[in-house]
Amino acid sequence: MSTRNWLDEDDRDLSQRALSTLSPAHLQHSDYIGLSHWQWPSVCFIPRTPSFSLRFHKKDQTSQPFPKGTRGFLYYYAPPNHLPPMAGGVRFRITPSGNPATFQKGVDLLHDGLPWQIPLHTIACAVGDFEILRKQLLLERLVTQADLDQCLAATPNKKRLDHRTTLYGLNQPFPVAFHRAQSATVVGSAGLKRWSYSYTFADNRMQHRPLARPYAGAALAQFERSPLPQHAGTQTLVLRITKMLAPPTCTLPRYDGYIPPPAEGALVRRPMGHARAVSLQPWHCDVAGASESAAALRMLLENGPV
Repeated sequence: MSTRNWLDEDDRDLSQRALSTLSPAHLQHSDYIGLSHWQWPSVCFIPRTPSFSLRFHKKDQTSQPFPKGTRGFLYYYAPPNHLPPMAGGVRFRITPSGNPATFQKGVDLLHDGLPWQIPLHTIACAVGDFEILRKQLLLERLVTQADLDQCLAATPNKKRLDHRTTLYGLNQPFPVAFHRAQSATVVGSAGLKRWSYSYTFADNRMQHRPLARPYAGAALAQFERSPLPQHAGTQTLVLRITKMLAPPTCTLPRYDGYIPPPAEGALVRRPMGHARAVSLQPWHCDVAGASESAAALRMLLENGPV
């Protein structure tokens, strides 16, 4: 079944989704819409354009419906000027009423702790439905053709990026899974660079080689400038757990806790150092280094905080 065949009473008058704008500054009461429980709600723009469908997210090849209480305004999120245009995207702001004045009091629709979003780089590369979004953004001058061209240049062959692990600046939350290696794509003036690290939550002692990851679970984490006194005057970044999505559970019988379980609000800690000087300390990376990972994280420092 592609859509539901019933409406919540509160959504009964919100299912006509013909929008006048994606600009938060020009919203009208008629732009207030309801998406609750729909799998593929259709939207169009005034004057009447072809409709396009929205999707909350896909799980096990099945589209999941928008959650209950998804009522508010579809809008374009414009990133701060110091960040790349690719950081923008179409979001949904849940508001207490259809009065556009309540937009600032609302909250963005979330999926697993991050704003639900149709990223600008997806819209720039799109064929089909999202071409309508691209034309509307250009029509309203919310983006420029140069912004779209920058997205296209950064994503050759129209390769889609996972916007949840595409990073534009420091202090930007992204998902981490404790039982897997970590990776992210960083966007900066030099284009795209890949950061990856296999050992974030891994135990690589001899008895666990090649690698053992003792915990299952997931969280949101962010790179930030190190607050530690030993890193003063350097370009060192650390990794902080900002929100626990699934608390860590140990999967290794009789594990001795050599790798400590991640904790919400705390810096990620692991044994670091060389040879006999290994000690338990916050994971850190001096981005002045020559490695590919350091070069990727250096672009976060150059872009500044989100």
